[in-house]
Amino acid sequence: MAGGLQGALGCEEAADREPRPAPGRWGLVIGVAGLVRRGGEGLLGTAWRAGARMVVVADRLAPVRSLRMEEELRRAGARFGWLDLEDARAAEARVRRALDEPGTVLLALARCVRGGARERPLAVVEPLCNRCGSCLTLACPALRDDGASTRVDAGACTGCGRCAPLCRSRALVVAGPV
Repeated sequence: MAGGLQGALGCEEAADREPRPAPGRWGLVIGVAGLVRRGGEGLLGTAWRAGARMVVVADRLAPVRSLRMEEELRRAGARFGWLDLEDARAAEARVRRALDEPGTVLLALARCVRGGARERPLAVVEPLCNRCGSCLTLACPALRDDGASTRVDAGACTGCGRCAPLCRSRALVVAGPV
């Protein structure tokens, strides 16, 4: 999904970051804190004016916070739906449907992998990587594209593996020990 999402999830989100997609990107990812802090109308108005076709409100918080997200979006009159992060194919299909309906907000909750038990980090097998950018749509702080290749920062990678199903070329593999 080239030209995809730009942003960060809630536990990495900077408080002073203005919510807008980067040039050439079609969507914006923001955390629950950003949605609640700015309010649904303020966040969505800014995103749509900046050219976003879709906003993903993603966070790594307990599902009980989902009621607050839905409340903010209803108050803003937004059309929204949920992403099942455990099923990469279904999530991708949902994103594709949302792109056919500009102005859609997708909600996604996942447990926070930071501060938990660390697994073996992942690494990129460079000959297999076609630099499609699908893994980067997670806005994971461990994944980087330095302009020449995609890399995993082993020190930042928790080994959660959420990026691996997004890689159709199977270039993301478990690396050495923690």
